[in-house]
Amino acid sequence: MTKTFGKFAARAGEIFCGLGFAGLFIVFVIQIFFRYALNNPLSWTQEVAGILYVWIVCVGSATIVKEREHVSFDLFYEHVGPRKRKFLALLGTGFLLIVLLLTLYGNYDYIAFTARQKTPTLRLPMTVVFSAFGVFMVLLIVNSAVRIHRLMRSDGDREL
Repeated sequence: MTKTFGKFAARAGEIFCGLGFAGLFIVFVIQIFFRYALNNPLSWTQEVAGILYVWIVCVGSATIVKEREHVSFDLFYEHVGPRKRKFLALLGTGFLLIVLLLTLYGNYDYIAFTARQKTPTLRLPMTVVFSAFGVFMVLLIVNSAVRIHRLMRSDGDREL
């Protein structure tokens, strides 16, 4: 079940990010055309591009990039045996899960607070921008719980 969920999440993340990059490309083309061909730059394109970029990075890093592909300091981790690696993986992932759970409400509270603010050009609520981090946190919480579950199984060495 966790394997199926992981594949689904990765595929959904790929589709979301692919569509986001397509939208980002279209916005860039529109921006370039209006700025250089019509000599009439649009202000909304830069704002949309920034919002799309934030969402692509948050969703992509939480769903597409695998645990071992993230930048990490693994000098010690690489020089210990599989049992110690499993322990360190459980310790690190558990710590991450606890921190994310403890800060989730504060993150939600801040996102709700930003509803009062508007983006400069399109006048969208800033929650449109900051919700990306909330989604990122929830996805990481789920990913961390799934990883701990996988590590605890007898075949958990595949997670290392």
